[in-house]
Amino acid sequence: MLLANRLEIPDGTAALLFDMDGVVLDTLSLDLELAAKLLRPIVSHDFVLSHEVIRANFPYEIPEFWRRTALAVGHQVTEEEVLRLTHELESSRESQPAPIHEGIVEILKEARAAGLRIGLVSNNPRQQIEAMIEMCGLGGTFDLLVGNDVEGLKKKPAPDPYLEAARQFGVDPGQCVAVEDSILGAQSASEAGCYTVGVATGAADFRTLSDSENVAVCYTSFSETRVTLGDEGITKKSLSTPNEFVSHMIEHIAWRTGCSVDVLYTSDDWNALGLMLGGEVRCLPRTRSAASALGMIDDGSCEVTVRSVATEPSAGRGRFSISSSQQVDLEWFLSVRCEQMSDGRPLLAMLDGLALGAELDIEVKVASFEDPHHTWEAVFRGVGIAIDKLGRTVEDSIGKPVEAPEAQGEQPLSLESPSPETRTVEKGWQMLQSSVTQGALQRDTAESIVRVRASMAGGSTGVDWETEVDDSIRVDGLRELLAEFALGAGLRLDVLFRATRLNSSHVVAEDIGMVLGRAVRQIALERMENIGINGAGSSIRDAEYLQSRPIRVGVSMEGRKFWKYVPLVQDYQDFRKSFLIGSTLPGGVFSEDLDDFVDGFAGGMHSSVIVHFSEPVTAEDGWPLVFRGLGEAVRELLMVNESRRRLIAGVKATLA
Repeated sequence: MLLANRLEIPDGTAALLFDMDGVVLDTLSLDLELAAKLLRPIVSHDFVLSHEVIRANFPYEIPEFWRRTALAVGHQVTEEEVLRLTHELESSRESQPAPIHEGIVEILKEARAAGLRIGLVSNNPRQQIEAMIEMCGLGGTFDLLVGNDVEGLKKKPAPDPYLEAARQFGVDPGQCVAVEDSILGAQSASEAGCYTVGVATGAADFRTLSDSENVAVCYTSFSETRVTLGDEGITKKSLSTPNEFVSHMIEHIAWRTGCSVDVLYTSDDWNALGLMLGGEVRCLPRTRSAASALGMIDDGSCEVTVRSVATEPSAGRGRFSISSSQQVDLEWFLSVRCEQMSDGRPLLAMLDGLALGAELDIEVKVASFEDPHHTWEAVFRGVGIAIDKLGRTVEDSIGKPVEAPEAQGEQPLSLESPSPETRTVEKGWQMLQSSVTQGALQRDTAESIVRVRASMAGGSTGVDWETEVDDSIRVDGLRELLAEFALGAGLRLDVLFRATRLNSSHVVAEDIGMVLGRAVRQIALERMENIGINGAGSSIRDAEYLQSRPIRVGVSMEGRKFWKYVPLVQDYQDFRKSFLIGSTLPGGVFSEDLDDFVDGFAGGMHSSVIVHFSEPVTAEDGWPLVFRGLGEAVRELLMVNESRRRLIAGVKATLA
């Protein structure tokens, strides 16, 4: 049961029991002001009384509060001073109304309407409770008041006060929800058998309460919660939860689905947050029943499949499942700390709720894990991308080339005839052509001259190839692999390479990869500014792709270079020996030189490249699939996405 869209309580709850100080009333702020005023005449030196001191001593009875607070500012109080200070504080409290905490009035009103019994269980004397409640306008609101002066009852942290409240209401303590702001109060309620809610508006902070074994669920406050995905643009976002990393993961979902986002969530019930987010996701357009995606950032990657749940009642409403590749110890990954979280349980709980609320089956395979926050970001990116794909057909997901007048009638590049548009962009680099449909650059080094043009020429693909290298260097096989890339990307490539001093096959591969990457980057930058693009892409088109293609590639353009190969079922050392190093492909190309090509391409694009292998493949069979997949990932990266005009792939919307 959700009261006033602020406090979630278990079904079957019969009574709601509140502590007073720090829960119902903001006596913490009042006590800070009064304590400084009352101590000043008896402390002989200057002092500053901090909020932290008052908060730490707030749960104690007033005499003990004074002993501890005075000691904190360097004064040993006498018992006579304790008596006087206690009397003055009690008198001040009874004559000066304390503010009511946000949301309390609304919760009390809905609890009453729902037929719940409402009690106040405080470590103050009953007479003082009555005076303070009356003064702040809550007189007559509570069915029951239990103070610390009931004969025969031990005070908090003993369970007696809550047991007494349940007895007077005639209900089992297990049917009572207790709301406490202190560890001592939570211990009292929990040991009595109540469902105990912590709220960090008084004696203890959120982390302390959330970590307590006596607290079932913790709130930062009782502000009204909301989770909204909208259509106001992806840079319109407001995210407030008790955990900044959780907020960041929601941000990834919103960014990938092209939505504005507004979240104000106050508790550590992460499953309930996921349900609310899932309810918003459920309202997004769906044109197909299943979609898959590759989620990645730097060294973290995963594969995600989402499926709409069948409408039959027996099918259930959605579930989340997670597995891993051979490269990842899943249990360790889930247990390791991540940013502000001690482990991954909050994120698992949120994904469980998301699947249920969105009525989706969400399957995640964690492929690579070096840094936990990168891998968790990859997971939520992948989930967001897959959800977004549910709203697009497979054909729309692939994307269509954009034609422009300058894409027609292009002439092959020549080493001897530079374009009149040529300009130096940095030392050793010349920009030859730049538009939303083509990028052409030349790189000059002490070893070589390389020119590459990549163009979207009305759907025509292929490679024009010219090399000048020593007869001992065999690189013609690279042309056939580039043809695979061009076919996947929907590009026409012109590639020219001249060795000027050092003849080496790895230089040919790496330099061509670097200049090609930079040419694609130039197209991407033009399209970002003028029409908007995805900024990230993978070769995964749909769920069936994962079953039929052993190699899938992801590219994310975020201003930094990274590349990685991830065998999902094979030992990495075996993979290196059988695929990455030591094999010679048709045309005489060395497998290790192709690794250099990918290295160069990632550097030229300033992008991350991830390659997943779902099964062992030979170098001869696999490298063409790598190049085709790399092209397909680039094609999706360049796909028009108007919501991201002048924005980049990452949620920070920058290239760095």
